[in-house]
Amino acid sequence: MINHIKIAPNFLLSEFACPCCKLVKLDSLLLEKLQKLRDLTEGPLIITSGYRCSNENRRVGGVPHSYHLLGKAADVSSDMVSLERLLDLAAQIGFTGIGYYPRHNFLHLDIRERPLFWKGG
Repeated sequence: MINHIKIAPNFLLSEFACPCCKLVKLDSLLLEKLQKLRDLTEGPLIITSGYRCSNENRRVGGVPHSYHLLGKAADVSSDMVSLERLLDLAAQIGFTGIGYYPRHNFLHLDIRERPLFWKGG
């Protein structure tokens, strides 16, 4: 399977691949922080969206300058901890961009320069 390469103790490169073209861009700092989050939750993190090419970003309604386009963002959820607990842990770890989407049960996490928190629909 393409991109089926272990890149961290609990992540495969394929988890971050664009669904439409299978390409991957992944910033090492994002991966490091996601692994720390995984370690703290003591259970799997589900990467619902990693890298997105521009076509995929448009298809899902992503913002034009999305950090997903740069490999600096991931949308995650967990079956092991509540979304609120995941949010607290992500803030402790130092993700600078955190979007909280309780209706869809995921967090957007990124490594932008200036901190930003938002609550989505």
